[in-house]
Amino acid sequence: MKRSVLNMIAAGLFALSLPAFAQEIEFTGSLTTQAGIGLPNTDDNKGDFLTGQTVFDGTMKSYLGESMAYVNGQVIFDAIGSQSTNGYSAFASDNGNFALHLKEAYLDWRGEMFALRVGRQIAAWGKADGIQVADVLCPKDDSKMIASTYKDSRLGIDAVRLSLLTDKAQFDAYWIPIFTPSLLPLAKNNPLRKCILPDSYDGVPVNGPQKYDDFDLPKKAIYNGEYALRASTYLSALDLSFYAFYGWDDNPFMAYSIDNSGITVGGEYKRMAMLGADAAIPAGDFVFRFEAAYFPQRSIQTDSKKQATGEILDAGKKAHQVIALAGFDWTPSGGWTITAQYFADLICDYKDDLERKLYQHQMTLSLEKSFINETLTLSATGALDLNELSSTAEVECAYSFSDAITLSAIVDLFLKGIDGKEGQYGAYESLSCGTLKAKISF
Repeated sequence: MKRSVLNMIAAGLFALSLPAFAQEIEFTGSLTTQAGIGLPNTDDNKGDFLTGQTVFDGTMKSYLGESMAYVNGQVIFDAIGSQSTNGYSAFASDNGNFALHLKEAYLDWRGEMFALRVGRQIAAWGKADGIQVADVLCPKDDSKMIASTYKDSRLGIDAVRLSLLTDKAQFDAYWIPIFTPSLLPLAKNNPLRKCILPDSYDGVPVNGPQKYDDFDLPKKAIYNGEYALRASTYLSALDLSFYAFYGWDDNPFMAYSIDNSGITVGGEYKRMAMLGADAAIPAGDFVFRFEAAYFPQRSIQTDSKKQATGEILDAGKKAHQVIALAGFDWTPSGGWTITAQYFADLICDYKDDLERKLYQHQMTLSLEKSFINETLTLSATGALDLNELSSTAEVECAYSFSDAITLSAIVDLFLKGIDGKEGQYGAYESLSCGTLKAKISF
């Protein structure tokens, strides 16, 4: 926690010192407040507040010649106390009601052929919409699923990026000296916590992790760094990118053991490598998107029951994994935007003691339509797990009173599959929620 506070103070001093050197400075920000309650189909949470946040997001850009300094951070008040730190890079109060997040803070220089970016930064990899395939560079905020977007879930990495620039291509090399884990729902009042760490299992109490010290985080040392490469080309008929990554899985592999006190849950982070590629091909009103990633000898979570009984000792076992996605964006006349995707995830050398299935696949569909001179926007996004037919859907109605003020009503649904099987989304059925959200930008 002391490290997180010092990081915030340093970033603040860095931001305050920029005006002394800058030729041009831009300040932008937003204030967002939202509250959501459990829907009638959530037996445990019916009528309970599942989200209640006020977030101030501020950004400052400072320009000097060919250089730029960029700082983006958030101050969060959480009425239900669902905020938690993520080990290195965020501060959260002990009761989970208050949090500070430094999302990005970097220095950027751009020349004719080369560019350099140093500091905390966010980069999006891949062409998928709301699904992780090759997008492994930045960790994610996995502490919330209600009225949130995949795009906003990315967390910053502390990195050095060197880029080679040409007219039709760009090559990026990353060095990430200190690992940043994904943000997990460890706060005791986070409604998502019980979905992944229940208080008891078959009547046996579960002693779940309370903080990141309960996980085996990689030692902060030069030999534990991460490395990444990206090569992208932009042609009139094709956008094409290739990726390579060697680092750490952003989420821990849960370790379960049982004794007289119950089931104790810990975890550890493991090394991983990835090779990936994506392509986008425009064709009239359509854009076809493809993306694939190969993970050689990646650790896969093992079965929790077999761990607790001592049948399995390792939290993860290595296997080759292949993930692929194909989809399209269609923008017909009339203000419609339609996106459809098929996603597949295969373990090549599958073992029965893994927590997941050999082959997992799903489909997603998104619809969006604007009305009344684009002041009213209706959107619907859904995903169907094709293994167990569990599903999730989000419907949003957003009205813009002006360029700066937007009011939204959002419904999030999570449904079990056939014969009540949880599948990929049924475990979150208790998070089905209706939310009101207001945002002002300046």
